[in-house]
Amino acid sequence: MFVHSIWHRWCLALFFGFLIHCSGSSGGTDSEDEETETASADLAVFLEWSGSAWDSLVAIAEDDETLTFPVECPGGGTMDSEGDEVTINDCVVTSETGTTYLGRGAYTLTESGSLVTHEWDQDLIVDDDATFSSTGSVSFNTLEDLIAFDFSATFSSGVFRLTGTVIDNGNGTSDLTLSVQQDGEAWLDCSLDNQALDSLTDSLINAACADNEDAACDTLECGNDFQCQLFADDDPDDEFETGNVECSEGCCAIIEEVADCPESSSCTDDFSCQLFADDDPDDEFETDNVECGDDGCCALIE
Repeated sequence: MFVHSIWHRWCLALFFGFLIHCSGSSGGTDSEDEETETASADLAVFLEWSGSAWDSLVAIAEDDETLTFPVECPGGGTMDSEGDEVTINDCVVTSETGTTYLGRGAYTLTESGSLVTHEWDQDLIVDDDATFSSTGSVSFNTLEDLIAFDFSATFSSGVFRLTGTVIDNGNGTSDLTLSVQQDGEAWLDCSLDNQALDSLTDSLINAACADNEDAACDTLECGNDFQCQLFADDDPDDEFETGNVECSEGCCAIIEEVADCPESSSCTDDFSCQLFADDDPDDEFETDNVECGDDGCCALIE
């Protein structure tokens, strides 16, 4: 059941990239600059691969099946599991449009308390011709049923990055917040509320996505506090902590007034305390014995 849930949610994250392809192809650009055209074509390749990955894996989730390793890939190659890491061995899949993708690399699954993290690093060959690499992560706060994703594709023309969050409403609909970057520069912002992600139309996507003309965040663009907690957790030595950061006006920022907790860490919820406990596995705080107290400080569960 755990494996099934992991792959189903990973498919959702990849599907988001496919949705943005619809918007990008409709919005387009009037520039005829060759470099811009090359970058646009590369982005399309990445997003079409995302859609193909969704098509390849969603059937497993919809049929309520679990993955038994090694997995035989449709066009040759395998996916093998050893511990938390899945090795992608020249796995070949073909999309409905006839495009063939060969992937090789690694996919890692880790779980700590209510945080489940998925990371991958792989190289793709498209139709035995174009190549690109993809790295990224999908994180789940199972305590509050939140999902945050951050994945990139690197081509000779540049790096394309998708970040955002998705919330399952439990009634067949989801709320999606998504930011698209090109070479570190903000490009698109998209927001969808109470939508069935498997029945979106081009017109709906076009209405949901718009050029991001805001100044870039000094930290990270965000859709909720969960993304900022993950951002703070990436570097335990900076001023951002899991309990003193929030999503403010679309950017991760320090909360102006937080509790002073010299014995532990300030907190906004139990999940931020689990991240705090996870930073140091050698102290008395563990992901399953810590909570956010009424005083706004992480404390041991009595």
